[in-house]
Amino acid sequence: MNLAAVLSDADIERLEDAAETLLAEVGFRVMHRGLLTALAKAGANVDEPNGTVRLPSALLHELIRTVPASYTIRWGGGEAVIGGDHQHCNAIVTDPWIIDYETRRPRRPCLEDVRRHSIIAQRLERVVSTGRMDFPVTDIADATSSLRALETHLLHYAKHYAVYVTSLESFDQWLDIAAIIRDGNGLDPGDFMSAAIAVLSPLTLTEMNGDLLERTCAHGMAVIPTICPMAGTTSPYTLAATLVQGHAENLFVAALTQIVRPGNPFLYAFGPSVTDLRSGRDRYYTLDKVLWKAASVQLARACAFPVAAECGGSMTYRYDQQSGAEGMLFMLAAQASNANLLCGIGSCHNAIGMSGEMMIVQTEWLAAAEFLGRGIPIHDSRLGLDSLRNAGPGGHFLTDDLTLDGMHEGEFFSSALLDLVGGEDSPSLLDRAHDEVEALVADAESPLPGDVQENLRRYFHDEYDRLLR
Repeated sequence: MNLAAVLSDADIERLEDAAETLLAEVGFRVMHRGLLTALAKAGANVDEPNGTVRLPSALLHELIRTVPASYTIRWGGGEAVIGGDHQHCNAIVTDPWIIDYETRRPRRPCLEDVRRHSIIAQRLERVVSTGRMDFPVTDIADATSSLRALETHLLHYAKHYAVYVTSLESFDQWLDIAAIIRDGNGLDPGDFMSAAIAVLSPLTLTEMNGDLLERTCAHGMAVIPTICPMAGTTSPYTLAATLVQGHAENLFVAALTQIVRPGNPFLYAFGPSVTDLRSGRDRYYTLDKVLWKAASVQLARACAFPVAAECGGSMTYRYDQQSGAEGMLFMLAAQASNANLLCGIGSCHNAIGMSGEMMIVQTEWLAAAEFLGRGIPIHDSRLGLDSLRNAGPGGHFLTDDLTLDGMHEGEFFSSALLDLVGGEDSPSLLDRAHDEVEALVADAESPLPGDVQENLRRYFHDEYDRLLR
């Protein structure tokens, strides 16, 4: 099976037709009066009493054609193109569980975890954006806990922010933060911030997320749909049906984004999972992800959308064979699919855990996936006929030109992280990753200008006072 193309052209056409039929006949529930009015004005069939919107295929095609095929994110001193043949990484810096290096067990995050992981994301060249889960830290017990974690993150990270909020108040807070950061680099919020808009599967947009969509577009921020159907509970229990639903949900948010603000950037994103029907638990990082990742990227590319795909990840928190097998397969599928943004560097433990070491390990998996993806270069210069003639039967190639050239040009895969010696005392992958974490965070300074740092500290000081009154 080709991991980069699990769907044939005929498969893509069938899935597209099914998703369009779903939107035209079943419809999408929109719990936002202003957006319902805008949809009706654009030509959608709107049932006002129950909020159901049906999009005729012709209107859908007209709207999604205005989605930009690429867009540029910027930050002080850097930028990255999202779309086309470009491929970059998004990392996470905190989760409900941190996999502790010393104990090898999950624990709740502390402020130092946020600091270290933010520094790693800042220093990893492939990472151009981060997403941060809004979660309290164990060493701050009062109402300021989550905000102190956010302040720590902002003071140690200065690339693009993928903002995932669960309230309008939080979004407004990010706009206040954007104003402070903008003073230091002159960029607009849409340059250095994207915003996630959640879909309530199946096929529902809540009032709050409608408000968030309007505000996101008003500031020119890229819209990242959070679409996470769970097969068996919030989507039908087949790989294909969940894919149809997720594609329809992406198409609807893309079309709605263009109604709100034509030409606004949109990033196709899809995070399906399967429900364990014995326990009711969500299984997010099963091997089904390999198929879903590649298929969703193919569907996005058929629409000429920029597209994200989750990378790495595993069901387990353990640094073991299962983690390695799942993580490498997921990374290979995501990288080979030519997704533009590989999301979730550092994630494991069924998408609720992460660690700095895993951020390093998954970055190395990306290097391995890229090496495998290039295949075997077959050029006249690589066939070695001259080398074989010169050495002849029984000769050797230690000083051959191909040997000398190849050892400097990456002919064979090499890694400072993986144990390629196999000796009894060779450090493990985890130990090497930990050493790299320590090297990255040693003597790290804030990447922000001094005045921006000071203004952020003042802003958060005032917010803490407000919360503790």
